[in-house]
Amino acid sequence: MPGMRIKVRDRAARRKRRLVIGIPLALAVAAAGGLAFADVTPQSTPVNGTMSNTSGPTNGATLAPASAAITAPNMMNSSALTTNISVTTVKLGSAFSYLSPSTNGIPTWTRTVTAVAPNGTLEVAWQASNSIHVTPVNRDLQRRGPDVVINGAWEIGGLVAFNNGFTLLTRVADHNRYGETATALIRVANNHVVFFVRLTGSSSHDTSPALNGQLAWNGSQYTTYFTVHGTSGSNAGQWGDKMVPVSGSGRILSGGWEWGCRGDVGRSLSSGSSSSYATCYDDGSSGSSKSSNVDQMRTANGNQVVALSARGPVTYKKNNLTWSVSPRWKTNQVVIVFLSGSHWKKANSVFMTSDQSTQHLNVHIAPYGQSAMLVTWDSYRNGQYTGTHFRLIDSQGRFLTADLVLTIHVSGNIVVLGNGDLAWAFVQQTPAFYHRGGSWPTTTHLFLARLRVSFSGSSSSPTSTPGMSASPTPSLMTGGAPTTTPWPTSSATNNAGSHW
Repeated sequence: MPGMRIKVRDRAARRKRRLVIGIPLALAVAAAGGLAFADVTPQSTPVNGTMSNTSGPTNGATLAPASAAITAPNMMNSSALTTNISVTTVKLGSAFSYLSPSTNGIPTWTRTVTAVAPNGTLEVAWQASNSIHVTPVNRDLQRRGPDVVINGAWEIGGLVAFNNGFTLLTRVADHNRYGETATALIRVANNHVVFFVRLTGSSSHDTSPALNGQLAWNGSQYTTYFTVHGTSGSNAGQWGDKMVPVSGSGRILSGGWEWGCRGDVGRSLSSGSSSSYATCYDDGSSGSSKSSNVDQMRTANGNQVVALSARGPVTYKKNNLTWSVSPRWKTNQVVIVFLSGSHWKKANSVFMTSDQSTQHLNVHIAPYGQSAMLVTWDSYRNGQYTGTHFRLIDSQGRFLTADLVLTIHVSGNIVVLGNGDLAWAFVQQTPAFYHRGGSWPTTTHLFLARLRVSFSGSSSSPTSTPGMSASPTPSLMTGGAPTTTPWPTSSATNNAGSHW
């Protein structure tokens, strides 16, 4: 049965071999010292080479078509940025159900969260059957030990990595009128549970049947941001969101809020700053937000940049938290929002795509080098996946590259490594736009991609034109050296790069 665990014969062996934290008995397990490790054989297969963004096959690799690539009229033309994508394989000890249902009928990637510790090592959290696995990874993106398995946990709302462990935002079983789960924050250090604290419950009159969560750490406290369902009072049966600050020792702090926006388009939370900043986006439609539809980053100068999949631009701020999205298109496009002004009261929207015959979903953004940003998204035409797009933009939303369109997609957040390279987790399987009943597909392999960052050329401008190349995943390679083909010609459009 998928998700079956290795049986442990005795307590002594259990302590040596497997770290399995049972929820809600995590504290009792930690007090008894009954910690153990999940045995998983490390496997890694690095790949190097180049891949063009043409639609023809390269060494047996089926590449996504580049017809949807768009070049803005203001694209830069100076020195080149050389990059390379390498891929490492991590064998999983349990089956990972990589697609999840959603309220709009479109399957979403089951969230896989990657976090970088101060010493440069990584932790990767993924969902197994009735448990969450946290896989330790070294600087070369190879497994460096067995998984930490947290039994009775559902959904990954956020992950913070430390040199001695991690902190996880998740959901656990709870007693309430709806029989729904509660939000929990769990800190594991040196193979022991440091704290386990519920953030919803009977005292706060709320539950969390779905997190769509975010977690940030500023060096002294956590900020948690997640979906809540009211259980009593005026909010009974209503949906909202909640922000809870938590100290480094697991004590709930004052601040945050009990009930926030609805956030139909999505919500996000900045990280890496002295004070976290949350935003949510509402287009007036029904359904709960999807965390994969919105991503947010903080630039080196402290500005906030948000990338979202939406049917219109961000137009005005409805309140201190909620931005209004004005629907203008029949399909979701990629919108980049630059927040500015006192308390981030101004927003400048730039849309990256304009083809209304194509759905653009699973949007992510991350800093790239000194001043550029990498934006990625999946595209679907007539219900068929047509590739994952990678594009670099500058701090004003100007396009630095045409789209690189690959079958290597992004299943979770993108993290910045110590040398500036970018990394993310993904599964090899082709994304699905629809799912008709039956069991959800699973995999026993996870892939970690590294996008190497380096500038070259005569110009010293931080916004010089980059060009990107990549190698496919190991299973897409059939042998022989990768080949390089010329960049396709992309047609200019008056829509791409427009501002409001």
